[in-house]
Amino acid sequence: MADEFAFDDAEFLGLARRSRRDPYRLGLFARHFEIGERASFVLPVAGGTLVGTDRRLLLFTTHLEVDGAWNVREFTGYVVSREIPLDRILEVRPFGSVAPNEIVEGISVFTPEGPVDFVVSKGLERVVSDEDIGRILARLTQRSPSGG
Repeated sequence: MADEFAFDDAEFLGLARRSRRDPYRLGLFARHFEIGERASFVLPVAGGTLVGTDRRLLLFTTHLEVDGAWNVREFTGYVVSREIPLDRILEVRPFGSVAPNEIVEGISVFTPEGPVDFVVSKGLERVVSDEDIGRILARLTQRSPSGG
């Protein structure tokens, strides 16, 4: 089973750039990795965490279990909500929209099965820099059929 060391060479982007690299949290993500799989980037996104590896793009969301009669929810780890093998990625494009009280940014990942959108940030201000979006696009297309 993989552990937090699978993130040794990972790039921490967006809000993760300034956060503490918690070995326990990284280990919870790594439990979902295949043998020998290594993380290439980590990006907190709206509703979860986007992790790129040398094999896949993974969207992790928290797994909460109801504990007791008062609907108290207990954190029990992370689940993979979306998974795209890198060799299925044909193209990746950023998208965004600006409304009076909301900015939405994301990436669209195009596969033979169709596009999959990941909302990177949603709120009153931008959270992820253009540079970080560019790094994600480069990492996701470097091994794909249309990438360089």
